[in-house]
Amino acid sequence: MSYCPRCAAPLETEVLNGLPRRVCRSCGFIYWNNPLPVAGAAVIDAGGRLLLARRSEEPRRGYWNLPAGFMEWGESAETGARREVAEETGIAIEITGYLASVGAGHAESPWHSITYVFFYGRPVGGVLAPGDDAEEVAFFAPGELPAEIAFTSNQVALDRWRADRAAGLPAALGLAAGR
Repeated sequence: MSYCPRCAAPLETEVLNGLPRRVCRSCGFIYWNNPLPVAGAAVIDAGGRLLLARRSEEPRRGYWNLPAGFMEWGESAETGARREVAEETGIAIEITGYLASVGAGHAESPWHSITYVFFYGRPVGGVLAPGDDAEEVAFFAPGELPAEIAFTSNQVALDRWRADRAAGLPAALGLAAGR
């Protein structure tokens, strides 16, 4: 961000609350760089396999990720996760638990930050087919995940899933709550 969205004056960088912020000396505007929320899910089928989508768009085109995307105005993280999974994979899900939240940013664009919120889900309907920004979708057994994972945030979530599986967490095994 180079110019103030209020008065169009050039912005400068200043450290506030221990972090670099873009500030306007003319009108006092401060760009706090609050993260954009992204919601998604680790969808586990009854066989314990994980659903991944191969990206058809940049960034990281051709790499695999958990179905996820930016939340819409007024949408809860759970609703956003269900919507994104359906848009990218054709699958309707039931949220079965919380997986992880991960903060992220990009060195190329330091004034944009993201917070991922991942849930566990299990399929409850739909037809598996790539949609939205996915070129391919598939379920993978735990030991057969592709090496080309798109984002560090997804790798963090996958590591947490593996730990939750090892601990026997029902949601990480594809079981509904209470089973």
